[in-house]
Amino acid sequence: MAKHVITFSLDVEASGPIPGPWWMCSLGLCRTDDVQRGLRLILKPLVIPGISEGDDPAAMQVVAQGLPQPLWAADDTVSNNVARVRAWFETNGKEPRAAMEELQAWLASECGENRPVLVGSPVTFDFMWLYWYWWRIMASMPPFGFSGLDVRSYFMGSHGVDFLGTGKQRYLKHYPNEFAHTHDPLDDARQQGRIWADMVEARKSRAKGE
Repeated sequence: MAKHVITFSLDVEASGPIPGPWWMCSLGLCRTDDVQRGLRLILKPLVIPGISEGDDPAAMQVVAQGLPQPLWAADDTVSNNVARVRAWFETNGKEPRAAMEELQAWLASECGENRPVLVGSPVTFDFMWLYWYWWRIMASMPPFGFSGLDVRSYFMGSHGVDFLGTGKQRYLKHYPNEFAHTHDPLDDARQQGRIWADMVEARKSRAKGE
């Protein structure tokens, strides 16, 4: 049986700009052909002696927006807020290895012998976290390899616009859907996944002259 490509929309919430010094707080992944088939993983902080740095307050404030309970208080200090958000992940998160093993099993169950390909916006940010974590923890090439698909790039080609003519609000203007951008990674992956599926279908329709 010939292999097929199955595209997965990926969203990552992180404690800073790059993996290593900072840690991946959570990730959401869903199929673009059925966005209800998804996985949300909450991770404990990954601490690497000599490398890890303090959580970035701006990043943690964004992360806090996606949590099921309000933890960022406007009348409290930044350091207290950051500590409270980090403590939530320490309590509720999975150990990074357990999270990666769960992701590996889920991808295998969804794909079988088929090839998973990740979609992101920008794919360069979300992809680097998952790729880095996979190699660091699993010490092997992930099933999605080292390539991915970028929503912004696809939109540029499909609509004949330049880089500054793209962005989430531009996507939603052309491809609205019922999902909100909440900073819960699975919510955001589903919104993005539906945009991707609708954009690909629209391109196929234009190619057929419909």
